[in-house]
Amino acid sequence: MKISKIFIFCCFLSFCLSQDKGLEFYQNQEYDEAKGYYENILLERGDNAQAHFGLGASSYQQGDIEVAKEGFQESLKTSDNNLRSKAFYNLGNTFYKNNKTNEALSFYRKALELNPNDKDALFNYEYLKYQKKPPEKDKDNQEQKDQEQKDQEQKDQEQKEEEQKEEEQKEEEQKEEEQQQGQEKQQDKMDSSNEEKDQDLTQAESILDALKQDEKIMQKKQISRAKSRKLAKDW
Repeated sequence: MKISKIFIFCCFLSFCLSQDKGLEFYQNQEYDEAKGYYENILLERGDNAQAHFGLGASSYQQGDIEVAKEGFQESLKTSDNNLRSKAFYNLGNTFYKNNKTNEALSFYRKALELNPNDKDALFNYEYLKYQKKPPEKDKDNQEQKDQEQKDQEQKDQEQKEEEQKEEEQKEEEQKEEEQQQGQEKQQDKMDSSNEEKDQDLTQAESILDALKQDEKIMQKKQISRAKSRKLAKDW
């Protein structure tokens, strides 16, 4: 798919070589050798936009996206707009690989500003724009789905609140019932205690009455004895 295609700038004019060996390695898919070649160029000759571009392209093919990104960014320091355009395009590819669509679109657009005839950059730019903007029908369906989801969430929330209220009411009723049962138990305990007290008082009164009765009997016996003694004395 074109979205993953990557370009390499072939005319490395600043190299004092009759042939660019790094490009030869790259075209033969010998990406390790190509990467090593461009790394050596940068070590020997210092900063070089074409070498950075070649290093970025080789690293990209190896899946080393971060190193590729750095190489393409360094290659933007050149005044060669053709090289800058391809660097912007490849940066768009690296950001697309990292699922950063907005950044990828921005770099494709910059590539087109420098080279409006870049069909690959144009294709990728339009393709990503289409991916980001769904058709109107799909958009309407999505809005309808979103609204239905919001309505359902609102219903679920209302149901949840209603259930919570019912649960709180049940807890309150249970609490009141337990409180009432506690009061009834306390009252029963008090009534039982009062009943025991009444029984004790009745029993005490009965004992007191018995004692009084016994006392009266004793008094009568004493009176009777006294009369007997008196009668005997008179005799």
